[in-house]
Amino acid sequence: MVNGDDNLPTEKNDYFVEKASFSDKPFWNLVQQMDSFFTQFFSHLDTHLLPNSLQMNTYETESEVIVEVALPGCKRNQIQLEIIGNRLRIQIEDSLQEEIKYETHTGRRQFYSRREHIVSLPFIIPEKEALTTFHKEVLRITIPKKDTQRRFLTISE
Repeated sequence: MVNGDDNLPTEKNDYFVEKASFSDKPFWNLVQQMDSFFTQFFSHLDTHLLPNSLQMNTYETESEVIVEVALPGCKRNQIQLEIIGNRLRIQIEDSLQEEIKYETHTGRRQFYSRREHIVSLPFIIPEKEALTTFHKEVLRITIPKKDTQRRFLTISE
C-alpha cells in the first residue's frame, strides 16, 4: 500500500526495515568483499572480452610525457597518429580481403577492425618535437613538456 501524498511505503514495510540488521559488521564485511570482487573483475574485463581496447601506459618525467601502447601483431603501416591541439589520437586499422577458390565456386572473406584511443594532455602538443618509435610491437610516443605554464594555487584557511 502506498501513501498517496509522497509515494513512500506504508508503516507495514517500515517494520521489516527496522528489523533488518544492515549495520551488523559481518554483513558490511560481506558487502565490502563482494564490492571488491566485482571492482577487480570489471577492471580487467575490457582486456579479456573487448578486443578493440588498447593496452596503454602513460607516465611523465620532469621534462616529458611518455605514452606507450602495446600493439601485438600490428605493423607500422596500420598505425595513424594525429595531433589535435592538446590531444593525441592513436588509431589502428586492420583489414583483410581474400578470395577462396573452391571446385564449384569462389568465396570471399572480408575483415575490418579499427581501434582508437585519445590521450588528453594539459598543454598543446608540439608536433615537431614529439618523437615516436615502434619497436618490438610497442609504440612509444615521447612528448616534451614545452611551454607548460603550470602554476599551483595556495589554499587559504
